[in-house]
Amino acid sequence: MGTLPWISDENLNASITALLGRAAAAVSNAGARQQRNVIDPFSSLLIASTFGTQDESALRGIQNSSSALRGMSNALGMFHQQVLASVDGWLNHDAGYDLESPSRRMLAEVKNKHNTMNASNREKVVADLDTAVRQKGRGWTGYLVIILPSTPTRYETQIGARSVYEIDGASFYQVATGHANALHELYDVLSDRIGTSDEVKEYCNRILLTGIPPRIQPPRTAV
Repeated sequence: MGTLPWISDENLNASITALLGRAAAAVSNAGARQQRNVIDPFSSLLIASTFGTQDESALRGIQNSSSALRGMSNALGMFHQQVLASVDGWLNHDAGYDLESPSRRMLAEVKNKHNTMNASNREKVVADLDTAVRQKGRGWTGYLVIILPSTPTRYETQIGARSVYEIDGASFYQVATGHANALHELYDVLSDRIGTSDEVKEYCNRILLTGIPPRIQPPRTAV
């Protein structure tokens, strides 16, 4: 048995390596990304005033950090897509939606956080999933996966009369892998692989408790 029972070590390691590479690229490309975008002078003044920034380099550093964080969020979405596509029976799709399981007749679009989309974006994602499900034919189901939901609870909610459901990340990882705490297990491995201090790990562990639904505890056996 590998590090995790529902994904091979080869695929797990490749997913983590790719994540770290994309995160590093997000940092190194932050400045260039800022230059490609229109920088808001009003926002720049407000940031400098709020943070008490007195020099240009410090202000640019804050702005670049914000750009890098957005890039890292995208990298995490791709990480979850790559991990889930490596689970037995699941495939990476990309065009129109992220994941497909032909044997289970399921499609999925993965979003890292609940606030990644506005109402208009969300409706387009749902409509695209609905169209894909209809094209696949009878018995297919689509999922809009929110890895980090607005509240740390497990849910699976049908969206209107469509064969499309919104589902939290922990629940979808369970659906995909058959392991109730697969998302937590993935976090545990990532926490071990990413070098940081014990203090930071403890802080991140506390965030975990409010960011995703709690682990499902096995039933107690009678003595």
